Amino acid sequence: MPSLERLYQHFKDRPFVILGIDIEEDRDKVSRFVHEHGLTYPNLLDMDGRVSLLYGVRSTPTKFLIDRKGNILGVTLGYREWDTEEMKMLVELLIEG
Repeated sequence: MPSLERLYQHFKDRPFVILGIDIEEDRDKVSRFVHEHGLTYPNLLDMDGRVSLLYGVRSTPTKFLIDRKGNILGVTLGYREWDTEEMKMLVELLIEG
C-alpha cells in the first residue's frame, strides 16, 4: 500500500486515479487501516462483493489498469512495488496515450 500511495502522490496532479476497493470488510476496520497507513487515495467498500464478482477477482490483492474509456489494459495479482521508475514510465505512457 505505501508504494501505491507514493505513486498516487507522484501523479496526483495528472489525469490519473487510484481507487482502493475493499471486499466485504468492516467499514471501521477499513477506515482504521486507511488512517494508520496514511492513504490519501479514495478507498471504496464492496460490501456485498458485487464489484469483485463483476471483475472476476478471485484473490487479493488484484490490481487493474483501466484506460480513460473504461477498457481494462492489464491485471496484476499479488503484491509489488508500484512506485518504481518502470511503473512511473508505464503510467506516463498510459496518461499520454
